[in-house]
Amino acid sequence: MKSSNDVQEVPPRNLSFWKRLLLAINLLVIASLAGGIFWTRYQGEQKQQLLLERTEIRYIDMQRQDLKLFSLPLSWSVRKELMRFNYDQIDEYFNELIKKKGFGVIMLVDPIGTIKVSTDRKLQGSPFSRSYPGLNLGSSELVFYPIPQRKNMFLVPVMGLNEKIGTIAFIYTYQELMLP
Repeated sequence: MKSSNDVQEVPPRNLSFWKRLLLAINLLVIASLAGGIFWTRYQGEQKQQLLLERTEIRYIDMQRQDLKLFSLPLSWSVRKELMRFNYDQIDEYFNELIKKKGFGVIMLVDPIGTIKVSTDRKLQGSPFSRSYPGLNLGSSELVFYPIPQRKNMFLVPVMGLNEKIGTIAFIYTYQELMLP
């Protein structure tokens, strides 16, 4: 006699070949759909990252172009005061500029390489090459050198009638691109 608590063991049924094939195909389709979704999302993120990097580079280039345009009238203003030996007025120009976002140290360097005017008073009177070795003051065109932390050192020549009479050197920190 069998009790009601006895459970009869049912022998496992073997699935037919076609049912196993259909199950395998379904699993394969689900896995490939999930993989496709993840792959598409990954590619989209990669494209977005590349676009963001290109946009940041372009934004920095635009800022650099603006600084090039700005530096020409600045050199004219400094030239006018430098020819009059009016260093106090040049110092006033620099002190107003340093208040603007992005500007770091601003200096006027004479042709022999001595810092004549600086917003950092500790640098005034010292050789430019001691504070910034490897930067060439000899160029007669605007040049910039990258320095760490999204900054550049801009060297703007101040030209007299026949020769270079000084160089304006300033550090500028590029503004970061703010996305909505």
